[in-house]
Amino acid sequence: MIELHNVIKNYTTRLGVVTKALDNISLTLPNKGLVFILGKSGSGKSTLLNIIGGLDVANSGNVIVNGRDIHGLNQIELDYYRNAHVGFVFQDFNIIDSFTIEQNIGLALELQGNSVDQEKMKEILDYVGLSGYESRKGNEVSGGQKQRIAIARALIKNPTIILADEPTGNLDTNTSNQIMDLLKKVSKDNLVVIVSHDPEEAELYADRIIKIKDGRIFEDLVLTEDLSEVRIYELRKPKLSFISSWKYGIHSVADKKGQLIITDFLLAICLLFTLLLGSYLYFLTISSNSFYEVYGQAKIVKMTQDLQGYLSLKNAEILLIGMYFGLISILYVFLSMSITMRRKQIGIFKALGASTKDVLRIFVWEGLLIGVISFIVSTLFGIAYIIDINKKFFDGLPLFELNLIQLLFNLTLLIVIPVGLTIGLTLYLIKKNSVISILKEI
Repeated sequence: MIELHNVIKNYTTRLGVVTKALDNISLTLPNKGLVFILGKSGSGKSTLLNIIGGLDVANSGNVIVNGRDIHGLNQIELDYYRNAHVGFVFQDFNIIDSFTIEQNIGLALELQGNSVDQEKMKEILDYVGLSGYESRKGNEVSGGQKQRIAIARALIKNPTIILADEPTGNLDTNTSNQIMDLLKKVSKDNLVVIVSHDPEEAELYADRIIKIKDGRIFEDLVLTEDLSEVRIYELRKPKLSFISSWKYGIHSVADKKGQLIITDFLLAICLLFTLLLGSYLYFLTISSNSFYEVYGQAKIVKMTQDLQGYLSLKNAEILLIGMYFGLISILYVFLSMSITMRRKQIGIFKALGASTKDVLRIFVWEGLLIGVISFIVSTLFGIAYIIDINKKFFDGLPLFELNLIQLLFNLTLLIVIPVGLTIGLTLYLIKKNSVISILKEI
């Protein structure tokens, strides 16, 4: 059972104008059945749905779910609440197009820390009419099928409540009827709350119709009363497994192969120059002295003077610093673009109840992969160039070599910087924006 007591929600514009979205709302929702919330655009119906679902937070009042007030929960606890107790069905579907249908549905289970049970998957696919489609990607199916995926994703984790925001808004009449028939079937065992502006659809399917105007309830019509028992609220703390986070992280990177190749190439070039410049500086300042006894001081001094004729010690130091600035700039530009492009995935993960740590663990793999590939490629280039330099300038003698200290420094940098930037940019996005605002801007 869900109870709202004196819930108030205000929004303040950038100009300081206060808009009252919900004005002292109080109502009680049953444990199962199909409840329609009707109202015009701007009436507050979607805000009410988002507050019930933990996507938004009221300014005041109580939102009690099976005996627990979720208004007092912090953001981490709200993640757990959405994960365990809420299934969302959005107007624009909010599935991940590059994932298969099975991956989209299974994501909800994996975010609960559970493995995907194939028997349960087959059962849910049959239930929503998607049997045989599990291997198709999200961008290969129709709008109606995408909405069925969203419903299956909501159902598979056995939530307390299913919230649907204009679930038929982007569908044709025939497909809309099919989706509503499915949601009606779901409501026999679950509470389904639908936000809509279609009174005809409500009259045809609803067990209860709540009408909202200017943030207030002005009509509440109960057509069928629910007499089922109250469920017990459990605050579960699931965690995405290491294998699942790795799988989704690598998938995110693999989905942008062209961007990854270009970035790794640019980084490898920058790293190559840092390797060469670092080895050059090391040779001029330290290692050349060790060759005096073997090849003679006069010969080594002449070689170092010849080298400085091409590039002086001071200029080499300036170039080395410049290369590192370039490397960090390339990483920042790529990763900021990547996080921006993946707003949808981040929003979906959070709406499904992924904790901020889970999201970070998924996207950290991207930074690590970029760094490791760039390091390997640049090191191979560096070895090839060192051989060539020794051949051209040192008569093939192995005088010039890769500086191991430089290699270790670069490897450390390529772990710390990409991972740090990934964490920082993702945290900035999540902390600056509520889950609902991220979803609205995709």
